[in-house]
This record gives sequence, C-alpha cells and structure tokens, in this order.
Amino acid sequence: MKRKAAVIMCAAMIAAMPMSSVNAAESGKHFTAGATTGFFGAESLDVAYNWDGWIMSIYGISENLFRLDASYVPQPWIAESYENVDDLTWKFTIRDGVTFSDGNPVTAEAVKKCFERTYANNDRAGSTLAIASMEADGQVLTIVTETPNPTILNDLCDPLLGIYDAEKEADPELGVSCTGPFVATSFSAMTEVQMEKNENYWGGTPKVDTVDLKIIDDTEALNMALQNGEIDLIAQLPASGTKIFENNEAVTMDSATSTRANFLMYNLEHAGVDDVNVRNAIGMCIDRESFADIVYNGYATASYGIYPETLPYGSTEGMENAVTAYDPEGAAALLKEAGYEDTDQDGILDKDGEPLSIHAITYSYNTECLQLADMMQAELAEIGIDMQIETFDVLDDSLTNGAFDMAILNYAMAPTGSAQYMISMMFETNGSNNYGHYSNATVDELSEKLKATFDEKERSDIAKQVCAELLKDRAFDFVADQQLICAYSKKVSGFEINPSEYYLMTNEIDIEE
Repeated sequence: MKRKAAVIMCAAMIAAMPMSSVNAAESGKHFTAGATTGFFGAESLDVAYNWDGWIMSIYGISENLFRLDASYVPQPWIAESYENVDDLTWKFTIRDGVTFSDGNPVTAEAVKKCFERTYANNDRAGSTLAIASMEADGQVLTIVTETPNPTILNDLCDPLLGIYDAEKEADPELGVSCTGPFVATSFSAMTEVQMEKNENYWGGTPKVDTVDLKIIDDTEALNMALQNGEIDLIAQLPASGTKIFENNEAVTMDSATSTRANFLMYNLEHAGVDDVNVRNAIGMCIDRESFADIVYNGYATASYGIYPETLPYGSTEGMENAVTAYDPEGAAALLKEAGYEDTDQDGILDKDGEPLSIHAITYSYNTECLQLADMMQAELAEIGIDMQIETFDVLDDSLTNGAFDMAILNYAMAPTGSAQYMISMMFETNGSNNYGHYSNATVDELSEKLKATFDEKERSDIAKQVCAELLKDRAFDFVADQQLICAYSKKVSGFEINPSEYYLMTNEIDIEE
C-alpha cells in the first residue's frame, strides 16, 4: 500500500508542476511528454557538453547537417548537398535561409566555428569524425579528413555534431542557440525543459505552440501520468508499461527495432574480472531468453553476440564463442577448473586467498538494467560469486574513475548506422568510452582498416572480424537487443518513431485541442 500511495502522490505532483509556458500561451496548443533520465536527462543545453547534444536532438532544439531516415540512410538537412572531391576532401553546401533561433544566419563560417568549439570542448568529437582542416566560403564548407572516411555522412548525423551559434556565449540556463523547431524557455537540469515553437523555423512552422518535457523516473508514476492525461506521450516506454497500454483504447503504442542493447562492461584492471574464465562463467549464468521475454515482455531479443543480428555484421556464425546458452552448471565447472574454490566454506569462491566478489554499478532509473542486476546477483550467488550492486542517476564519474568491477549498461550500438561508431568509442584501446581499459592490437588495426574501407561488403566483413575478437576476449558481454517503444494519446498526430532515437520533437507533432 505504501508503494501505491507513493506513486499516486508522485503523479499528483506531476500534475501540479508549474507550467509557465502554458500560461504564456493559453490559447495555443500545448504538448507534454515524459521519460526517464536515460532519454530526457540533460545536464545542460550545450551541444558540446558531454552527451547533451543527443538529448537536445531528441528535444527538437538542435539539428545536424544530415539526418538519418528510418533505414539509417543519411539525408541532407542543414546541408542541402555535398560533393566528394577526393578521398579526403568533402564540400558541403549549407542550405540558404536557415537561421539560428537568435536570428543569426547559418553560414559555412558559422558551422566551422561551431565544430571548432565542439572539438575543443568534447573529447568524443575527434573519434566521431577526424577532421584535419576546414575552410568556409559563403555557404560552402570544405572539410578535409585526416584519413579517407567512407562514413562521413553518417558521422555528421551524430548529435554531438549538432549545429549551433558559436559566436555567442552559451546562456547559463538556456544554453546555445540552435536551428530546431523548438526553443527552450526554461530548463532545470535532469528534471524538466519547457519550450516554445521557433517561429522562424526553416522547415515549416511547428504545429504546437509550447512543449513541456518532464523526467519521471518512477515508471509507475510515468505510466499513470499518461493514463490520467497529465502527459501526452511516454518516450522510450519501459517494457513494464507495455502490458498496461496494450488494450488501452485511448493510447497508441508504437515500437521500432533499434540498435540499443543491454550489456556488461568489465574493468580489466580489477582482480577477479581480469580473468576471462570468470567473465565467461558470469556470461553463462545469464538467462538471456527469460530476460528478453519476461522483463522486456517480448520487446527484446536475447543476444549472444555484439551487434543485433538485424545489422549486416551482427551474426556470430563461425565465431569462437564460449557463451551460447544459459548454463550455470557449466559456469560452476569452469570456475572449478580454473582453480576457484570455497576454501572458507562461506559460500563465496576464492583463489590465492582472494574472494570472488564483484562490485557492479548500473543506472538507478533503468528498470530493465536493475532487474538484470537482481537476476544476476541471485544466479551468481548460486555458483559462489558475491555481487554487490550500486546504482547512480549518472554513471559518468564512476565509469571515468574506474570505481567498478562490472558495469551494467544500456547503449545504442550503431545509432548512426555505422559499426565504426561503437568500435571507435568503446572497443579501441583509446576509445573515449572504453572505461574498462580493454586493449586488443588486432581490434585497433581492424578499426583503422575499417575507417579507410568504402566497399560495404568489405566493411561488414571487417566489423565481423572485430566482433570475433571481442567474443574471444569477453571484456564486454551483450545480453539483449531491445526495441524502442513509445506510447501516446490518441489525440496526438504527426508523431513517428525513428530507430536511431535521435529525433522525437518535430514540427509535425500535433495534438487535438
């Protein structure tokens, strides 16, 4: 009863939240959406800061030179055309008539200054797109890459390379001026953003006047808010909510196959998990099929590889793979063979006097990751591995500081449609998100080869070779590939799910008054 009362109170608080943007435009159309921290949680409205560009793209504030369609094919957006001059040189013609929300025109020089600021402020930029030089001439931006880059159009879809006015200092609250259909009027970090339509939006006047996007990490309260009409849409609906809305005649529920995955990242500098036998044993103790079918209510697929099998490089056929099924008995035998035993008779295995105890971290708001952690804790205890779970609203500090043995994570593996995205970011020795200190010279060499390969079949073959190395090393263990699910009121129209997850609020979204 206490849990139910708390949810009702939380839903009531959501309804009572101040809506200054609504009051400012009472006669206009207002749209409200809710999501957990993982989908709506920005620390700032600065494209160049951390991962906030991703969230600003979702908000409909920032846009890129190119935009991915539903098949992950880049389409011209702020750039209207391009020319591949040679292996290193690309010319992009910026669309005439596009302005930032502050009124300044978007020129090639403005884009150049934007990229220069982003590269100076975010370490991920260089691994996303390695630029040797840029030159601006009117509306033509020339980019020379450090090496031949066959995925440059995909790379330019990454929200980190969103376009903003770098001529002005970022506002402490409202961030940078961008080109999207909406402009922030109020922002509370990791809590809420209120927006109004960009009257001068180049793509056509938005159909709604004001927008309120709220972070609601209590998934029961999130679901109740949609049921009660307090919000119009749930973005990235937690799988637990799918049963609630399946037969709700007032709600539409849509899903799209994405590249998002639940996976484990091991800190290879920590004792215990530095042993591949331990990592293999842990992988064998995960009931992936039950996790996908029960926790995700069928909106996920069990994974024994690296990338989803829907991608051309996602198959594990012909690869050496120690984990192909749920096998706790096999895991126990593997640990025994590797010299782990319960010498103290306390139920925890040890080796050379060191108990096999694992400090696992995950998100406090991600229901599926929390349930996976609980499942693993119980299963590992059965074979003598002690697993302690710690949760955080934001994992960045713990990951960066290496304060974990194992991280239970949820990432989009190929949001730009390119295998290179995650290989560069997480699997390369110096990858910006390689928090577990994984290093494999073969992977590094293959990554460099992939960066210079234009033929699509060859690219897929190289990506598969990378996956084969990752499966042997098992520094990362993938558990399930999930679908992107959204639920929204029947009053909403013009909403489409894009599997990249980059886009939510568009000028086409409308709501019946």
